Amino acid sequence: MSIIKRYIFSLLLFCFFSSSALAEAPSTGWLSNFNHLPVKVNFQLTGQPVQDNKVNGLLNVTLEGDWKTYWRSPGEGGVAPTFDWQPQSSNIQDVHWSWPTPKRYPVLGVETVGYKNQIHIPIQVAVDDAKQVSRLKGVLTLASCTTICVLTDYNIDLTFDPTRLTIDENVAFSYAQAVSSVPILVSENAVKAQKNNANITQVANSWDQFNQQVIVQVSHQVPWQSPDIFIDSRNPELADVFFSKPVISVTGNQMTAVFDASSWGGEVNLTGENVSVTVVDKDIAVEITTILGNERISTPNESIFSIFVIALLGGLILNVMPCVLPVLGMKLSSILNVDSDQRSQIRKQFLASSIGIISSFWFLALFLFLLKLSGEALGWGIQFQNPYFIALMVVVTALFTANMLGLFEIQLPASMQTWLATKGGHSYIGHYLQGVFATLLATPCTAPFLGTAVGFALGASAWQLFAIFTALGLGMALPWLLIALFPSVALLLPKPGKWMGTIKLIFGLLILVTCLWLVSLLSNFIGLLYTVLVVLFILISFGLLIVKKYGKRVFVIVFSCFLLVSSIGFIVASLTAKYWATPLNEEIAWTPLDTQVINQEVAKGNVVFVDVTADWCVTCKANKIGVLLQDPVYSKLQQQNVIAMKGDWTVPSESVTTYLQSFDRYGVPFNIVYGPAAPNGIELSTILNSDDVLNAIEQAKGQ
Repeated sequence: MSIIKRYIFSLLLFCFFSSSALAEAPSTGWLSNFNHLPVKVNFQLTGQPVQDNKVNGLLNVTLEGDWKTYWRSPGEGGVAPTFDWQPQSSNIQDVHWSWPTPKRYPVLGVETVGYKNQIHIPIQVAVDDAKQVSRLKGVLTLASCTTICVLTDYNIDLTFDPTRLTIDENVAFSYAQAVSSVPILVSENAVKAQKNNANITQVANSWDQFNQQVIVQVSHQVPWQSPDIFIDSRNPELADVFFSKPVISVTGNQMTAVFDASSWGGEVNLTGENVSVTVVDKDIAVEITTILGNERISTPNESIFSIFVIALLGGLILNVMPCVLPVLGMKLSSILNVDSDQRSQIRKQFLASSIGIISSFWFLALFLFLLKLSGEALGWGIQFQNPYFIALMVVVTALFTANMLGLFEIQLPASMQTWLATKGGHSYIGHYLQGVFATLLATPCTAPFLGTAVGFALGASAWQLFAIFTALGLGMALPWLLIALFPSVALLLPKPGKWMGTIKLIFGLLILVTCLWLVSLLSNFIGLLYTVLVVLFILISFGLLIVKKYGKRVFVIVFSCFLLVSSIGFIVASLTAKYWATPLNEEIAWTPLDTQVINQEVAKGNVVFVDVTADWCVTCKANKIGVLLQDPVYSKLQQQNVIAMKGDWTVPSESVTTYLQSFDRYGVPFNIVYGPAAPNGIELSTILNSDDVLNAIEQAKGQ
């Protein structure tokens, strides 16, 4: 009997100690590997009550001497800690690490990011069932380095009952301290709304594919002191991409960091990648998730000269945009009657036009500067939102058309003609006005490099604004300046003859098409009926003028030829369309731009494609006809889980302007894709292509 009592007593004692062990805050105790004694680890739970099926834990690492271990993104050399717990654990759903703010440690010329001495990493263990005993078992792999590196495994094995944990005040206090060392998570939307505890007011980024660089700009409410910034991608496919120590420039409240990206596999493309930007300064540690765009942003280290070059390229490309083509034809026709011995006259004509272009950009800069001072909306091409400006351009293009077709000539007083003859004749005022006119027609066009230059200019100081617009003017005037410097280029044209009349007729008709296009823009202000009446009035007026100038016979011949050529063109086009073009699909069922609707649709798991456009934007039309209304993009936008949203900037819209400026954009087109995997949006390039649109939609959709 005594033996039975003794057995029962031993069993009760075992149960007591077992329950006491389960009631305590479990800990693995300090673990070490005899192959690498300078590093020890310990994992323990705080014993705090379970919330949302999550248990708080603390991973403690002690490194002796100069040994160091690594952050989640270790830099060019090193390996991030890993914990393989899934095969052997039970009742464990997830193990989430919160990474304390790291430091930089150069090792033999290699930049690494991590920790030294003692590190306390907060970890939350999510259990499947909070009422069941759980077992966390796995292998923690930790890399540690001095001038040599060692990869060490530690066996973690911890059994605990979530319902019977007893809080350990010391561990709970250490856990709270560790959490305070973790950067605060701040959403990009909170930054844009300037409502975040870290007082971050702006974040901008750019991926430079050519230089393989990431540029990040962060603005704070107070001046920066000695900031540092880290960037890393959570995409496993980009695990071999390393970011160098950034070159940081601080100007007051704005910090700019430039990272070199490299990979063992060669060049990378990070456009649209979701990255984390960790910003550290005195009394601040913030982590912001953002998506890398390819819209170039300027840096303080980037001299005004480099922006000047970008503006030159942007202005130069404007010459090949369809907006300016008719005026180039006008300029060409103006030198057809020049003899080979009149080089000086050609030079002065083209200089006059170049001055007209440059001075027009100065007037545009002054106009935008005054708007900036008044607090009004800024934007490239916003004058086309004014019906009076469009009406003036219609009148001007109609007069140019009539002049090119020889329907009228402006006769100056005899005294003025005599004065002009003594000064060399051929008034250069008309050539100057051609340059002005070309600039005005160029403003609805958004060309590569132009958006970068204009965006920088509108956010820069007054002198920088005028300097950049001067560069835009010089870039656009560059071809004409070259002819002014080398007039023999113009003299290579064939000698005057009957062909001149045909050329002038073609260019005149091109300007007439431009005139009718401008009239179509008035439909947003005067309605379709009055727009049609204006078009008929212009066409009938030109018909009557041609009859009066050349007679009915010429009019009938020209009109018949026009109908014949048009008919043949339509027949040939219809028969060969399958070889050279894809027929357009029906118009997309656009949803009006609304940021609240964007957030709601993304929360539902849908993708939102936003197109900010305007009827007067030629580049917008090209994107629409060449990409958006063509398969496979068109079919993708018709899918049930894809919402096509349009912001119409044809007429002034405060909401659309505010939306554009939230992305530091001042012109259209602007396209961006939102989705569950890209809540802050993936910005697309100014000129769209199908692959970029489809890739952005798939990336925004996520898994």
